[in-house]
Formats: sequence, C-alpha cells, structure tokens
Amino acid sequence: MNKAELIKMDNGLNVISCAMPNMHSVSTVIGIKAGSIYENSNQRGISHFIEHMLFKGTKKRKDTLEISQCIEQLGGEINASTSEECTFLYSKVLYKNFSSAFEVMSDILNCSLFREKDIAQEKSIIIEEINKYQDIPEDWISFLINQLLWKDTLLSHNVLGEKETVRQFNRNAILQYFNEMYRPENIVISITGNISSDIVQKVTKSSSFVSKNGKNKRIPKIALKNQTLPEITAIPKKVNQSHLCFGFEGVSRFHPDKIHMDLLNIILGGGLSSRLFQEIRVKSGLAYDIHSYSQYFDQTGSFNIYAGVDPEKIESSIEKILIELRKLKDNNISAGEFKKAKEMYKGSILLGLESTLNYAFRIGSHLLLYKKEYKYEDLIEKIDNVCSEDISRLAQSIFLTNKINLVVFYPTEIEINIDNLMNKMKI
Repeated sequence: MNKAELIKMDNGLNVISCAMPNMHSVSTVIGIKAGSIYENSNQRGISHFIEHMLFKGTKKRKDTLEISQCIEQLGGEINASTSEECTFLYSKVLYKNFSSAFEVMSDILNCSLFREKDIAQEKSIIIEEINKYQDIPEDWISFLINQLLWKDTLLSHNVLGEKETVRQFNRNAILQYFNEMYRPENIVISITGNISSDIVQKVTKSSSFVSKNGKNKRIPKIALKNQTLPEITAIPKKVNQSHLCFGFEGVSRFHPDKIHMDLLNIILGGGLSSRLFQEIRVKSGLAYDIHSYSQYFDQTGSFNIYAGVDPEKIESSIEKILIELRKLKDNNISAGEFKKAKEMYKGSILLGLESTLNYAFRIGSHLLLYKKEYKYEDLIEKIDNVCSEDISRLAQSIFLTNKINLVVFYPTEIEINIDNLMNKMKI
C-alpha cells in the first residue's frame, strides 16, 4: 500500500487518495459535514432527506433508475448514509471504471434537481422508513437510549427526523440547508484502490464542485445532564423477547481515553469470547444476542450494552450484566485477556486495509472529523502502549450507579415492576 496523498483545492475541497495496486476495485467516499446535530427544530431529518434526494435525478440522469444503472452496469455499487455529524455518498467499482463512476457521483452531488414532485414522493418514503425503524426493536431501542442519555440536547434527535417535520419540508428550505452545508470546504473526498495519483488529480480537478453561499455552522455546546440517580424507560411493545439497552456517558473522539474505551468495548462485549457473551449467553443461557458498542462525537460519547432476553428473566439478566461491570471495576484484567483484546483491535485495523471501501471510509472520515490524515501505524503503536490499568481506571469512571441509563421493551401481556428494576441498579 502506498502513502496517502492529499490534494487541497483552491475552493477549499480536500481530496485524499491512496493507491492499492493489487486490488481490482476503486472506492470513492464523499463525506459532508451535514447531520442531525446541525439541524434546528424545524429541520429535523433534513440532512437525511437530502441524502435521499441526491438519487432522485439530475439534468443528465432523470431518475433513480438511471443513476443506479450507471454504476451497476459497470459492475459496481453506489449508496449513501447519514449520521448525527456526517453524510456519506460512496461507490465501489472495477478500477477501469473509476472515471465514469466519479462523474456520476459528481453529477448527483452538484446537479441534483430537487423537483417538487420528487420531494412530495420522498416524504412518504421516509415516513415509511421511520415506521420500519420503529418496528425493529433492536434499532428503535438504540435511538431511545440516546434520547434518554442525551436528554434535551441535539444528540437526542432521531437522524431520520420526525414525521411532523418531514411532512413540512419544502423545496426552499431544502435548498437553503443544502447550499449552507454542501460547500466544498465542508467536504472531503477519499479515493482508494488500484488507481494512480495522476488519474485522481485529473478526474477530480475536471469535476466541478461549485462554491455555495453559506457560513460554517457551529455546533452549540452540548450541556450534559447532571445525573444523580439511575434512569429507566420501560415500554410495553408487541414483541416476543424483552430488549434491554444500557447507556453510560463515555468519552469524545478527541479524548485520550478513546483507545481505552475501544479496548474496554472489546473485552466486555465485542466478539464471541467477550465477557458478556460468555457469561450471559454461553453460561447462563439468558440471551441470544448480547453485545456492547461505543459511540463517539466531537464533545462526548457513550458506552452501550444491548441484550434480547426472555421476558421472564429481565431482572436476572440486568443483575448479571451489572455484575460483569462490577467485576471490570473491581478486578484486574488478566494478561491473556488483555493481549487478546489488543490483538483483536489491531486485527480489525489491519484486516480493514484489505477492503478499498473500508479504507476509503477510514481515511476520509478521519480527515473530515479529526482534520488530519489517518495513520494506522500510529494507532497500532498507541494500542501497544496501553496498560491494563488504563482500562480498569476508565471502567471505574464510566460504570457508576448514578450514571446508569436503561431502556426496556417488554411484551404487552406481561407486567414489570419498575421499583424492582431500580433496586437492581447498583454497580
């Protein structure tokens, strides 16, 4: 793999590329700093709405079918996603088709029509997407735990938006937000695969990314809640399982403990040999799916645990999960377990280098969010320098009784006692 090369355009656009000569593919990721965290109360869901509208048609390609066919007939794929802080447009094609694929992406980013009829149709589609999301407990509970954890802040909003705000979007509001956020200085393009830097420069410089009127949107300071007691949201729902999701305030992406929280996540709930999987599923048989995950933002982050359990065993499952958190706080991590976690972390980094799309996301999102180049060698060196005491110290600061947040979905035909659950909330 060659060294990544950065091109800074006169209009503020950054293009970073890395040649991977032994690959058959080239992946392109266009990252835009536009997400739910930038939206006001009338705009909730507008970043996600624009992501959809980019595929509805341009002067050159009249509809979604023409856009998708242009990539798929090249043997490739194209898609997009929206999060709290970013929108990503991405494609992966055979290396000989890179120029054609990039022209399609440039076209939909710069020349989308945002027709009134398409806006009206897409409102119904996104409302159905919200309905679908609400019907999948594992997905919906991840939003509700954020809502509980980041109460009354921008991070508590649903990236998909609210049905009421989606219905009210109009073309003028959409274009205003689009022009504010989709400016070259707010965009990073990353390209990885079997491609030379000369071709990258030629293709990207021949594509027009026009400067738009607008000012940088500052993210308001997120005032975290002053939590003094555990908080529980329990919701009866038409489900066969009970679904649990814990949320603890963690660290931001810029915090020096970020790597420590990644390792903590691996030890506790990442993989089949993790503590939660072994104790809750393998030994106790309480859950089929149990795992932990972390979220990172500019100003804060979270550590979360999800489990789908037998409705009759909600209390015992909660108790056993909290016991595992207590063990991490109170006992040293064995040398073998710590070494395994480090190797898993380093393995995920290095194996990710074998996918052009994965690597394009890494170098692009890193430049977009951290404003510096991604260097996996530096990350591996930092992992090697972590001590097991660092993980214990972080666990002791995160897993506090008064910082527990829990959302529970349970079948409508059973009853649960909130007071009993609250009595279990001890770490």
